[in-house]
Amino acid sequence: MKKILIFPVLSILFIITSCKRKESLQSYLIDTQEDSNFMRLDFSTSMLGSFLENTTEEDQNTFQTIEKLNLAFLPMNKATEEEFNTETKKIKGILKDSEYKSLFRVNDKRGKATIYYSGNPEKIDEFVAVVYAKEFGFGVARVLGDEMNPVKIMQMIQNLKKNGEGKELEIIKDIFGGEFQREKLRADPIE
Repeated sequence: MKKILIFPVLSILFIITSCKRKESLQSYLIDTQEDSNFMRLDFSTSMLGSFLENTTEEDQNTFQTIEKLNLAFLPMNKATEEEFNTETKKIKGILKDSEYKSLFRVNDKRGKATIYYSGNPEKIDEFVAVVYAKEFGFGVARVLGDEMNPVKIMQMIQNLKKNGEGKELEIIKDIFGGEFQREKLRADPIE
């Protein structure tokens, strides 16, 4: 009789424990869609069409490695300091318990940012940026791609600034409804 009861009890326990929802970056981003305080942006780079038509072939190839961007931003005027701290702790916990690795950190008087990645460091599948700026708010950006090279992406951005006088970057700026920060940030290597 005991053996007969043990199997159903173990089965029920297994089902209950396996149904426990583990928080992931994807589920976090989905949850922010339901929070009216968050600003959300999801778009595919294919929507930008001929975004880089006046650039080098190498820059065009680099841009094609970027497939999708997800952004969740909580502006400072939409939440309390406690809510910002809660969101920061949530995202740190998610990233700590995942396959993401730190790429670099940026710290200055305006705020902090940490860039994470998954995949091979030279052929990255996903970037995640977590930003907290005292005057602006808290944000998480996820960039999905196929074998993205961070050095080539930074070079592409520099080329856009030099060759196109930033016109292509103005398109992205307009999507976000504000100006990019022009001051240099100090980047600290991850130890």
